[in-house]
Amino acid sequence: MPYKTSAMVRFALRLAYDGTDFHGWQRQEPPDSDPLRTVQGELDRVLAEVMQQPVNCQGASRTDAGVHAEAQVAAFSAECRIPISRMAAALNARLPDDVRVMAAWQVPSDFDPVGDALSKGYRYEIAQMRPFRARLPFDRRTVYPAQHDLNIARMRAAARQIVGEHDFAAFAHAQHGRDSTVRRVHACEVGTLPEDRVAIDVSGNGFLYNMVRIIAGTLVEIGRGRIDPSAIGAILASKDRAQAGPTLPPEGLRLRWIQYPEDRAEPRDAPVG
Repeated sequence: MPYKTSAMVRFALRLAYDGTDFHGWQRQEPPDSDPLRTVQGELDRVLAEVMQQPVNCQGASRTDAGVHAEAQVAAFSAECRIPISRMAAALNARLPDDVRVMAAWQVPSDFDPVGDALSKGYRYEIAQMRPFRARLPFDRRTVYPAQHDLNIARMRAAARQIVGEHDFAAFAHAQHGRDSTVRRVHACEVGTLPEDRVAIDVSGNGFLYNMVRIIAGTLVEIGRGRIDPSAIGAILASKDRAQAGPTLPPEGLRLRWIQYPEDRAEPRDAPVG
């Protein structure tokens, strides 16, 4: 049944975006210059137009500049005067082409897209570049080109050791801004895709600043033979960022899914954009 009300209601949106031309998810408004272009900033602007009131949305993941999303979840509260069945289409008609609302649904008034998330899944995608083989031009936005062969067996052996609850200080940016660097990684898998692609899939209950990109960078160094797979335990124990591999560029990373409790998750019949 179409939903119309003048009361304050909480909604969730599933978003997909190409992060190349955004300064990340989180709104950034430097005091001495114009606001930077962010996904949250664009979404808030359009939500205010559609809802005809100021709106401040919250995102489940603060993706960095250049990082993509297939299933970011954002929540906001507003006095909604349009049917929820039309919400995604109304927002997409006003949003720029590099961000889309894929679905919209109503959630409990206390829904927290960050705190209620049970697990998040990211993928880092790599292209193994062969000699004299040109890179596909559209890959430049979504795939990291590795200029060397990768030993997948070595990478898989190392990835298994990342699974579990650990202190991931060695796999986080020095300015991660968190009180605790302990996180639980539910899965870390290295798979192969067509066209010499490698996919590193990582899921967990939460991630530190740059954590997935550093995990990917460390696994690439292991695949190249520059770090031994058995070193993962020592790297974790060191809590020293310098012991892990490099932070790979943002273009290869995308947020693929977020899991919520059933009463807060996207329903199967949620209106889509």
